[in-house]
Amino acid sequence: MWLEVGLIVAAQGLRGELRVKPLTDFPERLTSEGKRLGRSATGDEQTLTLLGGRVQPGKDLYICRVEGVTDRTSAEALVGWTLLVPADERPRLSEGEFWLPDLITARVFRQDTGEQVGVVKDVIRAGNDLLVVGLSGSGKEVLVPFVPELVPEVDVSQGRVVVNPIPGLLNPEQAESE
Repeated sequence: MWLEVGLIVAAQGLRGELRVKPLTDFPERLTSEGKRLGRSATGDEQTLTLLGGRVQPGKDLYICRVEGVTDRTSAEALVGWTLLVPADERPRLSEGEFWLPDLITARVFRQDTGEQVGVVKDVIRAGNDLLVVGLSGSGKEVLVPFVPELVPEVDVSQGRVVVNPIPGLLNPEQAESE
């Protein structure tokens, strides 16, 4: 299994550097040398050797150098590619911490009734991360902001997430009528 750590969004300058948007809480993966898997939007894959990187001041971007990418044209060819690392290279977490992708397939329960209402289908990384919950029976999906007030309990080992079902959270049509 591979984990996304960065998205190449643009070429930087004329010497082949790349602007990379971090997709990780451990951006040192974008500054340290080593092998990465590069994957294009069409699924093509290539091993890339990261030679180093640095933070671009004032922006949520890193400027990275990749072996063999020495000019703007070759850098532009990698725009849209995702950088990945093997899942077994994940840093150790403290007790009570977990990886957001590990929530995918977790069963979702209501806090008030204990009823299972669905399954986590995906996690969208945003200002506040969002859980994409596939609702049981209806086939619909809802977005649940991943904040303690709405998701007070997570048990990754049991594949269980508990949500506080405020009005409209699990039934958006209901929120519009209230």
